[in-house]
Amino acid sequence: MQMTKDSSQARFRTRTRARRIPAWYRAGTVIITLLIFALLIPLDAGTAEAVTPDFEPIKQRLVEDGINAEVVQACFADPRFKVIPDLLMLNVRQPSGTAGYTRFIEDQSVRTASAFLSLHRSRIEKVLKDSPVNPEVVVAILQVESSLGAYRGTYPLLNVYASLTLLDSDQLELIFPGYWARVLEGNGPGDLDTARNQAKKRADLKARWAYRELRTLFIMAGEGRLDPLSAKGSWAGAYGLPQFIPTSYEAYGRDGNGDGRVDLETLEDAVASISHYLRIHGYRKDRPGKRRKAVWHYNHSDEYVDCILTLAERIEILSAEKFAP
Repeated sequence: MQMTKDSSQARFRTRTRARRIPAWYRAGTVIITLLIFALLIPLDAGTAEAVTPDFEPIKQRLVEDGINAEVVQACFADPRFKVIPDLLMLNVRQPSGTAGYTRFIEDQSVRTASAFLSLHRSRIEKVLKDSPVNPEVVVAILQVESSLGAYRGTYPLLNVYASLTLLDSDQLELIFPGYWARVLEGNGPGDLDTARNQAKKRADLKARWAYRELRTLFIMAGEGRLDPLSAKGSWAGAYGLPQFIPTSYEAYGRDGNGDGRVDLETLEDAVASISHYLRIHGYRKDRPGKRRKAVWHYNHSDEYVDCILTLAERIEILSAEKFAP
């Protein structure tokens, strides 16, 4: 749906905002390179001693916004909670949106997606019975977003969003010495001031977006829909088969298997949620312009839209060839 997944698991919106963060694939090999670089050179590698992040203002704000104080305290006191410094770099110094898409329209990816649709066609078509969205597009999105569910992310959602709220902290450089120098690496001296201002603006926007997602995550936790420390997602906070972020879940999540709950880790619910998202944004099988615009809302990238629609077309062609006399 990047809310989100400025993209990060990115389109940073309120509860009814359009989808989403670019998920793990959106950065492709560039993301992997940045993560390796971040692991090799610790974010606090400067000579100054790092200050322990203070989450009291965030916790107080959550309580003021209606989140149960005991739930907030329990989550932040949980030993599983920790700041993920590398994500602060990755979410501000985002790679090109063109990276990584080509592999999804290569023959192997098309065959894998087509086989998945053949295996689960009856389940998918049952969910889409009254939907204007065709199954090939849904499967294409599942393939690009989470490799058909094989990759759903490894970061606890609470850790992702809480970490990202620090991006507008006045003490960011004290908390993570050398942060801005790392973000600005590769910019020439003449571009330094402009680059820093742009990076700071991205960081401020990302921090505000992260707080909205964090608050929604706590609402979901309070309603028993997930454990914010057990639920895992991408570096941008997107999770589940369709790689939704919390506000996308709230706005577009749908129960596809009739069990009375929305679980984005199940195929039927993922299909129903993707279908609902695209339908709300005007998807029409017979109107290429509307179809393209709806997919663009899922991720604000023309390269992403091209990838999804090309992959869907190739899945449809390959599927038809299998059943040709």
